Parts: sequence; C-alpha cells; structure tokens
Amino acid sequence: MKRSIVMVLGAAALVLALGTALPAGAQETGLGEADRAMVERVEDYIRNIDTLRARFVQQNPDGSFHTGTFYLDRPGRMRLEYDPPVPYLYVSSGHWLTFWDAELEQRSDTPIGSTLADYFVREDVSLSGDLQVTDVHRESGLTEISVVQAGDPGAGRLVMVFSGQDRLQLESWVIFDPQGRTTAVTLTERQRGLTLDRDLFVAPRPSWSRQN
Repeated sequence: MKRSIVMVLGAAALVLALGTALPAGAQETGLGEADRAMVERVEDYIRNIDTLRARFVQQNPDGSFHTGTFYLDRPGRMRLEYDPPVPYLYVSSGHWLTFWDAELEQRSDTPIGSTLADYFVREDVSLSGDLQVTDVHRESGLTEISVVQAGDPGAGRLVMVFSGQDRLQLESWVIFDPQGRTTAVTLTERQRGLTLDRDLFVAPRPSWSRQN
C-alpha cells in the first residue's frame, strides 16, 4: 500500500494497523470504579451489535473531508467504502483486511488481527488483554474511551466517542499520531439489525488475476 495513501486518508482511521507512536513509556493510568463500569458497558454495546450500516464523514489531518458508507456484520465482516471520486475500499471477511484501489486496480491484504478493525469484528470484544484503556473522559453528554495496544503502547492511540447515558451509541472515533495530527470519523444515519448481502464483504480482485 502506498504510504501517501495512508497519510492522506489517515489509514482510514478505524481499519489500518496502529502504526503511529505515542510518547515512550505511556502506561495505563489506573481507572476508578465508575470508569471500569463504563468500559464494561462499551464492551457490551459492541458485543450486542450484529449488523450496522452507517454513513460517515472523515476529517483528514490536512483538513480535507471524505464521505462514505460503513458496514459491519459481526463477527468478522466489515466494509468501509468511500464515495467517488475517492477510489478506495477496505473489506474484512474474517481473517484478512483488504485495501482496494479501484483506480489502479491495486490490492493489499493484511491479517486483521494486526489492525484496529479486529476490535470491532472479533467475537469476544474486550478492552483488556491485548488492548488497554488509558483514559475515560466525560463531557457534555459524551464519553470518550482512549485505547492503546497493551503490548506496544507506542503503536498508536484510538479514542472512541459515545453518546447516551442509559443507551450508548457510537458517535465517532479519532486516531492520534505522534506529530499531533488527528483523523476523525463521525457516523450518521445508523441502521442496526439489517440483513446485509454477503457479497459486500468479498474483496475485489484485479482484472488480470480473474479466471475466465
């Protein structure tokens, strides 16, 4: 995958590997009882999503915006499709996360376990073990959960933003890089419990590789 694409799109925020660095020595801050309870609620919220379709607006580090459609069919399947003229698509069918550039007919496959997408599509969602919550922040009716990789906290930071007190709803997520640049994705028009066509989660292949 071209590095220029990764930088312009912020690695699609949610779906690419945590490849940016936090300050060395970042450690778990130690969560209070109320914060731990909120983390458990977030875990339950993700576990209880079966299917989800939503529109998204992505703000890139350079201030530009992209829009598209996000599909989730748990466990294992996800699709992040950008609106034209952006030719990019990310698809997970369970084991691999595929990046597709329709303009160049270029494909790149990454084990989904090495990406942030794995957290959303794995069957047993947990913000412990290989992931680590570093902060829970509440303000203006929103709750922000900051997450890093437990074994490599210098590999990047994800902040998920939820609305609601009695009933949580994922509003957005933000990726922070070591230079202080951010990529933010905001969801709109959410629909849950839909029947999604399995073909949505089949990654395209270059025309020259298709069998006649």
